[in-house]
Amino acid sequence: MIALNILAVAIGIGLFFTLFLSQSLGLAAGGLVVPGYVALQLTDPLSVLVTLFAALLTFFIVRVIASFTVIYGRRQTIIMILTGYLIAGLLDIFMGNLIVWAELEMVGATGEGEAQVAALESSFMMHVMETNIIGYIIPGLIAIWFDRQGVLQTISGLAVTAVLVRLALIVIMPEALAVYEAQQVFSMPGW
Repeated sequence: MIALNILAVAIGIGLFFTLFLSQSLGLAAGGLVVPGYVALQLTDPLSVLVTLFAALLTFFIVRVIASFTVIYGRRQTIIMILTGYLIAGLLDIFMGNLIVWAELEMVGATGEGEAQVAALESSFMMHVMETNIIGYIIPGLIAIWFDRQGVLQTISGLAVTAVLVRLALIVIMPEALAVYEAQQVFSMPGW
């Protein structure tokens, strides 16, 4: 219940800051709901990077498709979101298989158990295994704005807006944010 409430608040604050950024600087933040989602994941920079990678890959794939066929308007929007959805799903499967591979390595080896436990418990490997993509449609929404206003402008607008949303959440509802983050830590996929 708390997670839904803080997500709704984060999206609402994101809408406000997106409007402000758009009107003052003329920059969009990668979609109306994207800054709220990204703000809640700023403590997990690898998830943000994986999501931006998926958006960039979506952008380039649709650009290649557009060189062979006419894509514009609603068709382009749907193709961007669908491609982003598929890439997010594939990355999610890949990262899930990484967890399974690590578990199989732990079970399959004999005699080297201590070394593998140490490798598995390394902070980077644990962080990679905890990483997940931020929503399935978020990469597509970001890719739409990569196409409309440029990659650097979109990433800049998204970074500024997500940080402002995060700061507003810290000021407005710090306890709910702490509870949300604790829930995220204990809901690690694959464990």
